[in-house]
Parts: sequence; structure tokens; C-alpha cells
Amino acid sequence: MFEAISSLTTLEAAWEKVKGNAGAAGGDGETVSAFAAEAPSHLLALHRELRAGRYHPGPHRVVLIPKRSGGTRPLSIPCVRDRVVQTAIALELTPVFDAGMAEDGFGYRPGRSVRQAVARIERFRDAGYQWVIDADIERYFEKVPHDALMSALGRVIEDRAVLDLIEQGLIAGAEGGRGLAQGSPLSPLLSNFYLDGFDDAVEAAEVRLVRFADDFVLLCRSESRARAMLPRVAALLEERGLRLNPEKTRIVDFAEGFRFLGHLFVRSLAMKVDPEEDGAEEAATRLLREIAAGDERAARARDEAEAGERAGWRATQRVLYLHGGRRRLGLRNQSLTVSEEGRELLALPAERVERIDLGPEADAEPVALRQALAAGIVVQFVDGFGATEGTLTPSSSRRAGLHLAQAGIVLDPVRRLELARRLVAGRIHNQRALLRRLLPAGAHDAETETALAGLNRAYRQTADPTLDLAALMGTEGAAAALYWPALGRRLKRGWSLTHRVRRPPTDPVNAVLSLTAAMLTREVAALVSRHGLHPGFGALHGSRDGHDGCVYDLVEEFRAPLAEGLTVTLFNNREVSAADFLTVETPAAAVRLTGEGRRRVIQGYERWLDRPVASPRGGKVVWRRLIEEQVLAYAAHCRDEAPYAPYRMDY
Repeated sequence: MFEAISSLTTLEAAWEKVKGNAGAAGGDGETVSAFAAEAPSHLLALHRELRAGRYHPGPHRVVLIPKRSGGTRPLSIPCVRDRVVQTAIALELTPVFDAGMAEDGFGYRPGRSVRQAVARIERFRDAGYQWVIDADIERYFEKVPHDALMSALGRVIEDRAVLDLIEQGLIAGAEGGRGLAQGSPLSPLLSNFYLDGFDDAVEAAEVRLVRFADDFVLLCRSESRARAMLPRVAALLEERGLRLNPEKTRIVDFAEGFRFLGHLFVRSLAMKVDPEEDGAEEAATRLLREIAAGDERAARARDEAEAGERAGWRATQRVLYLHGGRRRLGLRNQSLTVSEEGRELLALPAERVERIDLGPEADAEPVALRQALAAGIVVQFVDGFGATEGTLTPSSSRRAGLHLAQAGIVLDPVRRLELARRLVAGRIHNQRALLRRLLPAGAHDAETETALAGLNRAYRQTADPTLDLAALMGTEGAAAALYWPALGRRLKRGWSLTHRVRRPPTDPVNAVLSLTAAMLTREVAALVSRHGLHPGFGALHGSRDGHDGCVYDLVEEFRAPLAEGLTVTLFNNREVSAADFLTVETPAAAVRLTGEGRRRVIQGYERWLDRPVASPRGGKVVWRRLIEEQVLAYAAHCRDEAPYAPYRMDY
């Protein structure tokens, strides 16, 4: 089954359906038309990622759709590429699942309609089923438990790779182990599949069921039978982690009448009273197409503004990662190449690359390194733990005037302390904000609340005018001692973290924290070099040989939202597993990621940085652009052009 789903033929058929729906962009911002422009390449890449086990879904986009009854319902929209994969799964599973489903389900099933559901109710009514349980499952799509759904799927799908693919989509589309993303092409099929056992159990109780998605009616021959069935129905749903909506569930007879699927059923009549009801999905589709049209307009506007806005600004760093396998960086016709065992895998013009990460197994030809330096590309050598071993930096980015301005701050105790205060305050603020973001809504965790109170005190202390630099760093250390165990409490699935262990890491969580922090540090280091700051002149982290104080200063405010927030997400979403780690002697026992584990973290990091974020200067930018803005702001502070303000996460 996995071979069929991941075949190019199925992916192409799935893409045609996704393209025909003309939906909105997902969380990565890529529109259907942008995907279409390079569809053959995208589909081939998807095919290869799926077959190699490297596929991971991207972020979802949440859109609130107005409900006719008032309020809204959330649509969680996958990225276009993920909709292709989920549609491919649905194409293969629908004929298998639908053939075995009960006859009483009508919603989201091929060849079944509202009209057929209405006719079934009329047929049972005429056969003497005069009493009705008019029922509704409370927030069904938001409440379906993933574990129970996956267990049910495991009883009918033998292909583990297919189950893993479905589970990846579930996790990406809903947090907390519950929910089906209303916007995923696979959710309608899964929603029917999960209730199919409920349908069978109700039929066995000698009543007649008509169900349309999560709305259903049970028809009984007597009032007493209906009243006896109601707790039975509630119990069957509770067994599946669901519950009836008490405000929308009642027992009536046909003499009193009831509404269902846009029809009024009263006595012997079934009248269509709400012609738009059975067009609700079409209305939602129209709204999504309007949103999609807005996405396309915004994408065109971004393209048009790219050349004009912020003239000379490099918006993002394009990073070439050489990790895993025995990859070799070479040069052919002025293009950088990547090869493995003599087979060329990739060729890129040098102007398309701004930074190169050479992992521990990678190698580089001297002529390629020279070309990189000539093209202004920063080359960073990385060890097996993800730490930077060394850097090749183009010399043209060094600016003596800016270096002297930095030195002026470092050598002036008052100015240095003031900048250090700002940096520590930014770090503590974002630690506090991340903990609050990770704490589930309405949840109360006494230990986390205690840590947050301590972080609040530490944040206020950064403004104490009597603190010197040593005391300020002590305040930061005290905040860290509260922060790390509180962050560890936000980990799920048995993973733990009590304190930070950097060199070398001794557990999986610290190993990933070290890698994500190292990638973030290399990100900042390349931007510091590009914009002419001296990497060694630091206000908070000091200035000494072999130590990039300025880089570490600028990393501080981004550790929580990028490195640490990403690490927790990777573990909680099962994007890394125990198989991705190994223990080595260095000479003491240490934990490091496998090549596959590093690849997973790097892919997660790149997706994380592609997310939009509100810039303090207005508008939305990607994270890399925001980091660059902060590097430029740090340089402006050194030149006395404007005081530095660290980035602060929203709560």
C-alpha cells in the first residue's frame, strides 16, 4: 500500500485533485500556483522523500470559518505538498475503507448524498420507527483521540509505513494527541472510519441509524426504546473518547418534528427548509478560495517588492548542508557541486548559496573552498555533536570603523553594562514567554508557576541600578536554574530535562539542544560577519581570544523562541526518536545524534525558521530576516545611532 501511495502516478493524481480544489496556502505560505510552477520537481522530491523515509509534514495554517449557528470553527490547513500526500493516502484507502463501512453513514462518502440520507429516514419512519434520538457529538473533529484512532487503523492496515505517514499528519494538524484537522483531505475519511465501529454497535442494538459525519439520528419504534438507548449511545461514544453534546441532543417523535440536514421532518413530511444547509461545505470552499486568491495577490506583491524594498538587503541566508553520508563539496564550471562516492548529486551557482555547513563526514576540495570565499560564502565546519570546529570567513566583510565603535562600548563600563542589561532582560523575557506558551490553556502547574514567579523577579532585577556586570550575570544564572527544569516539564512521551549539559551532552534532549543552539549560533555568526561586526567584541559575554562574544550576545534573545522551542516541539511531535541517538566515549560517556537524527533536526530547524514572525519594526518577516534586523540594530547601537532593543516574544 505504501508503494502505491508514494508512487509518482498516485502523487500526480493527488496533485490534480489538490490543484482542482484551488485551496489556500498552508503554514509555509506556499500557494497552489507557486507549487504548480515547479510541480514536476516538487512531486519527484516528495516521491523520493517518502521512499527514503525523509518526509515530514510542514506547519498548518489555522483559518476561522463562520458557522451558520454563530461562532466559528477552525480549519487547520496543511501545506500544499502535504495535501498532495494526504490526498494520495485517501485515494488508496477510500475504496478499501468504504467497501466495509456500514450502510447508515452518508457524509464524505463517494456516491452518497443528503438526499439519500433523507430517503433512508423516510423509509424507516414509514416502517414504524416514530421516535427519534436527534444527536450531535460534541466538537467531534477536535476530540478524536489519536491513540485510539491509530489502534483502530492498525487492525486493518498492515503496512507500518502507511500508519506512520497517517500519524505524522495527525500530529502536525492537531496538538495534545486529539483532533482531526478540518482542512486535511484525509480527515473526512478518518472521521468516518473512526465512527464505523460505533455504527455497527448501534445497529446491533436493533435501532436504525442515519449518520452524516458527526451528526446523526437514531430511529426507534417506541419512546421507551429511545430513552433506553440514549445512555447506551453515550456510553459507546465515551468508550471512544467522545461525548454527546447535551445542548443539541434530544428525544422527539415525528409528530413534534425535528430538523436534520437542512430538512424539517414532521409527521409524514420531509421539507427542505434551509436550502443552504447542504451547501455548507460549498460555502466553506468558496471562502477558502477567496482566502487563496488573497494569498496569490500577496505572493505577487512580495515578488514585486523584492527588488524595490530594502535595497541591497539580503532577506534570508540560503544554507547548503552537507551532513550524513560521505558527501564532497566540489567545483564544476564555476558551480558548487555535491557528490557522493563519485556520483554528483547537486550543482548550484555560487550566488545561490550564502552559507555552507560541512558535517563531520563531509569533505571539500580546495578549489571549491576558494570559490566559496571569492563568492562571499561563509563555510562552517561542524563536529559530530553539532558544534562549530572552525569557520572560513570572507575578509571583505571586516570594517575597522565599526570594530572601533564596538571596542568603545566594551571598554566603557557604563555603556557595556547598559547593553548587557538589555541582553539579559531579553533572554529572561523570552524564557518566561516560552514557558507560558508551552503551558496548555487553563492548565495549572505549581512548579512551573513557581519558576515563572522567579523569572519575573529576575527580569525586574535586570533594571536594578545597583547591579554590576558580575551581579547581572548572576541574575541570568539564577534565572537559568529555574528555567531548565520548568522547560523539562513541558516535554512529553517520557523525555526529560532537569538541567543544561553542554559539552558534551549526556542525554538526548541536551544533545538536540546543543545542535539547535549551535545551528542558531552559526546563523548569527554568519550575519555578524556579513555586516562587519567584530565577532569577538561582546558586551555581555566579554572579549577574549577564541571567544565570539558579540555572536553570543546576539544569540541570547533567540535561544528560547528558536533553539529551545524547536527542541521541545521535535520531541513532543515524535520528529526524533530513541533510534536517532547513540552513546559515545569522549572519553566520558556522551550522547550524540546519528546522521539520520541530525538530518531530522536540521529539517525541523529549517521549517521552524521559515515561519513568519511579527517584526518589532512592523509587518511580518521570516525568522532569518528578523535575526538580520537585530544584527543591524546591534551595529546601530554601537555607532550611537539608536539604542538596542532585544526581540521579545509575545505570550
